[in-house]
Amino acid sequence: MSETFWVALGSIGTTLAFGGVVWQGYLTRGALRVSQLMTADAIRSRLDSQAPGVTLKLNPPPWDPLAATNMGMPCNPWPNGHTWHFPAEQDGANRLVLQQVLVLENLSDRRVQARFDGDLVVADEDRRPTAAGVVLLEPGETSRDVYLQRGFTIKELSENFTAKQAGQELPHKVLGTVTAQDDRDNGSTDRWDLVLTGCPVEPVPDRDGLWRIAPWQLTEGSGLRTLDYSLLPPRQRIHWVSRARGIQLPAPDGA
Repeated sequence: MSETFWVALGSIGTTLAFGGVVWQGYLTRGALRVSQLMTADAIRSRLDSQAPGVTLKLNPPPWDPLAATNMGMPCNPWPNGHTWHFPAEQDGANRLVLQQVLVLENLSDRRVQARFDGDLVVADEDRRPTAAGVVLLEPGETSRDVYLQRGFTIKELSENFTAKQAGQELPHKVLGTVTAQDDRDNGSTDRWDLVLTGCPVEPVPDRDGLWRIAPWQLTEGSGLRTLDYSLLPPRQRIHWVSRARGIQLPAPDGA
C-alpha cells in the first residue's frame, strides 16, 4: 500500500484516540453531575422532612367591597345602588378597599418566625391599619388576623375594568408576601406571594359617565365573580445550605 494510506490511517487513529479521551471526560463529568444531583435531592428531601409545618389560608374577600375611611379600618360598604360620576368624582375621596383576611398557623413543634411584606396590615387598638411586620409563632399557635388590603379610587378600578375588557393585565392590584422559617441554619424558608385584584365597578348601562358596583348577575351570582384571588396560594420553598452565610441549595432542574 502507498505511504499516503498509512499516513491517513495514522491520522484517523490519533483522532479516534483523542475522541476517546474527550468522551471519557464527558462521561466522567456526566457521572459527577448525576452524583451532585442525587446528593442535592437527598439534602432537599431531608430538609423537607424537617421543615416546620406552617399553613396559610385566606378567606374570600368581603362583598360588597368596603369603603375607605380615615376613621380606622374599612368597615362599611357604600350604600346599595350608589353610583359615581366621571369626571367629577375621580378624586381620592371616592375609594373602595379590596381586602382578604389571612391566618398563618404553626403546626410544628418549633418556634417559627413569620414576616409580612407589601400590602399586609393588622388593626391596632383604634382599628387603624399598621404594618403587620414580623411575628413569632409558638408551636401550635395561630396568628391574629392579618389583612391583605389596599384602597383604590373609582378611577383606578375603572381602569381595571377597561383592561379586562381589552384582555390585558389589570394594572391595579393588592400585593403581599409572607415568609416563614425556624431558627435552623441548615433549614428552609417557605414563601407565599399573594395577589388580589379585579374590577368590582362597571359602567351603568345607558348612563354615560356613571359607574356602579357590579350587581348580582342571574347566572354568575354576586359581584364577587369580578375579583381575582386565591384561598390557598402556592408555596415556594427555599432550601438553605447555610442561612447565616446566604448559601442556598440550587433548585432542582426545571423548578
